[in-house]
Amino acid sequence: MRNHRLDRCSLVAIGGRTLGANRGTTNMELTYIGAIQLVIGIALLLGGSLRAIVFFLLLSGLFAGSAAIWLPALGGSSIPPTHFALIFVILRVLAPKGGFMGLVPEAIAANRWLVLFIVYGVVIAVVGPRMFAGDMNVSPMRMNKSFDLFDTVSLVPSAQNFTAAFYLVGTMLMAIVAYIVCRSRGGANMLVSAAITVGWLHLAIGMISLLARGTPLDGYLDLLRNGNYAQLDQAFRGFVRIRGIFPEASAYANFGFVYFVLNAELWYRSIRPLPTGLVAFGLALILFFSTSSTAYIGLAAYAVFFLLRALVLPKEIIWPQMYRLALAMLAISVITSSVFLLFPELIQTIGAIVTDMTIGKSDSASAQQRLFWATQGWDAFKISYGIGIGPGSFRSSSMVMAIIGTTGIIGSISFAAYIVGMYQPWRRSTFVRVADPEQSLGGTFATAALLAVVPLAVSSSQADPGINFAMLSGAALALRRRGDALPHDGGIAAIATPASPISDPAARSGRRRLPDQRSARVR
Repeated sequence: MRNHRLDRCSLVAIGGRTLGANRGTTNMELTYIGAIQLVIGIALLLGGSLRAIVFFLLLSGLFAGSAAIWLPALGGSSIPPTHFALIFVILRVLAPKGGFMGLVPEAIAANRWLVLFIVYGVVIAVVGPRMFAGDMNVSPMRMNKSFDLFDTVSLVPSAQNFTAAFYLVGTMLMAIVAYIVCRSRGGANMLVSAAITVGWLHLAIGMISLLARGTPLDGYLDLLRNGNYAQLDQAFRGFVRIRGIFPEASAYANFGFVYFVLNAELWYRSIRPLPTGLVAFGLALILFFSTSSTAYIGLAAYAVFFLLRALVLPKEIIWPQMYRLALAMLAISVITSSVFLLFPELIQTIGAIVTDMTIGKSDSASAQQRLFWATQGWDAFKISYGIGIGPGSFRSSSMVMAIIGTTGIIGSISFAAYIVGMYQPWRRSTFVRVADPEQSLGGTFATAALLAVVPLAVSSSQADPGINFAMLSGAALALRRRGDALPHDGGIAAIATPASPISDPAARSGRRRLPDQRSARVR
């Protein structure tokens, strides 16, 4: 394992890492990635739809190892491309005569438990470190090279509290935006298209980064990894760990798992089954070969969920999809067996990798460190008397323990209530395909949002569930409720007006038009 970041001066010399030459003289610097986003964002803001800008935001998530804006005044923190794109999305929603302001109160009300969780988190991020300063030693969010595995510092307010609060606000805004998008005509259909596109691109970029290792192309990929993170180029037992444009393999696997589950559930419910099935199949393979424990935990969690659903609800099994799944598993078995016969040494190597990254990892120094980080959450909960010491105050290895330690009783209860209210386990559409395509699609997003929490519960360093979770949960809440006429979605330059019976073919025919009617047809 080694630090794989290029020196900043060398990056400037071959094209420029930021648009500011001296980071120490400014409080904010727009990177070249941010400049490209700025141009695209303004163009979409002026002439594009809300759907197009949200699609742009989801594509920006592929650049998780990048920075759009540097913030030297905050200890080298940065704004990632996803959150920079979110600014344009919010501007589009708030645009005068844009047609979406009327949905904002409804979106906030639907996401009220998440709003409470995040508002409290932001407040306690400011107050908590000051209230309990010096009461405990914590592992800081930003660790330098001199830190040992179990080194700690005294709890004090830091720039990381502000950064954590900023990310939390971004998550809340994303959930509200996703709700508004799916309450608008064509929004749900766009999210399905984005799931397929982002899934393919994530798979392709991962393969390119793997094949580019040791070639000049690898240096160009490093230009995209300009974020101020520990950029780790890792190998394990001779296998290169797949990380795409992400800081490390586990982050790549975490992102890929979300889109794997989303596409797998879309396929299972016969929503664009051909492209979603292919994407899910490809992502499952690359997750398996990523040698990331995060990927293995996620895949195992989805397999358990899939089997339990079939056992608990046997009458709801979609047998055509089960037959296709069985054929796909048979094909994988035949291919794998053929490869092992040709290269018998591979079976021992791959077996050792899977063992070391799962059950064997419990004895490693990394596992002991992660356990130490996680237990800080309970210590913080006790020391703060259930109030919480504030997001960004310590590094955790579990989002659950981070929520308990940083947001206390209020944050823990409100987030749990949001999960239950979003997932709605009492509804049939949560588990299987139903006649109403909106309900089926809403259940798909809800399932993907719930399972997206699993890798975070065992690997995340902070209390923020993230942009992907917010997108899925906000969409799920919007799709599983019925509304009236949906607003037209044009550019800012166009005055948006509700679709009239004359201009809406569905209205002329007397049928209620669903935003995903073409793509989510139930057979």
